[in-house]
Amino acid sequence: MRVFVATSATQGTRASDSTQCVDGELVWLRDVCPASRRRPDGPCECGRSFSGLSSDKYTTTAAVRDIPGLTRTEYEAALTASFDEQEWCPCCTSRPVAAIIDELIAWAGVFPAGAVVERRIDALNLRGSLGSEA
Repeated sequence: MRVFVATSATQGTRASDSTQCVDGELVWLRDVCPASRRRPDGPCECGRSFSGLSSDKYTTTAAVRDIPGLTRTEYEAALTASFDEQEWCPCCTSRPVAAIIDELIAWAGVFPAGAVVERRIDALNLRGSLGSEA
């Protein structure tokens, strides 16, 4: 299954780039707040970043990684466990976990394994490639 993982690759392309995630950790897309929707390069990072499932930190770049054997059920369980660890309640996101996983799987399927992408509000854009590391 193709998924998004944190990467430091292509960091620095934009002045607003940052990464505090652990390279290789699974990431997801938080809901975009109104302030970040107005100014994606402003102080709030949610409109330009991915959030790490393990670290709960942000990164502005993610890589598409093919993880053989990973099932949708396991992926959903990982996101649910992340929310539980961070003590998120169901109202902390406007989407149910199952819908978030469906969205992540669909988005990751658009790009080839090894692609490095950035987030700009509701769009993901290709930034580069990890090459043979995919």
